[in-house]
Amino acid sequence: MANVKEKPIWKFKVTGEHQTPTKSNTTARDKTYIIDEPVMRGGTDLGPMPVEYVFMGLVGCTHVISNKLAKANGIAFHEMDIEIDVTMDSHGTRLINAIDIPFPEVTLYITAKYDGHRDGALEVVKKLRHYCAVSKMLQESGTRVTENWVLNGEAIASA
Repeated sequence: MANVKEKPIWKFKVTGEHQTPTKSNTTARDKTYIIDEPVMRGGTDLGPMPVEYVFMGLVGCTHVISNKLAKANGIAFHEMDIEIDVTMDSHGTRLINAIDIPFPEVTLYITAKYDGHRDGALEVVKKLRHYCAVSKMLQESGTRVTENWVLNGEAIASA
């Protein structure tokens, strides 16, 4: 496998097309996804809501960056489950009034098993919030992001 040297600043494109007032077809690279609203919100429930995609992105970012940090700190994850509880203020999306912070609180529950030294795992816990782009985006928008880790059965308090 060849080593790929990534550029520190790069651009990518995501496109979308209107299907119905609640449904969009979106494409990233050559992958197409449906974004839709639940039936109770006038949609057809054929795909996750836009806000659910944000947090699916947070799951993916948490997973990828945790594994990069693990490698950099001499450990290896061999299991990782991530659950996210989101508090959303829907005053804006319901057109009641504009708001500054749509997601006041987000809590991640990360349960993982790893091989290696505990100190390396603790470095991952300490650094994740500073390197995951989706988490940083949320934090900088005013969202309180909390990470609750359980590593090899031990509950770890995050910073």
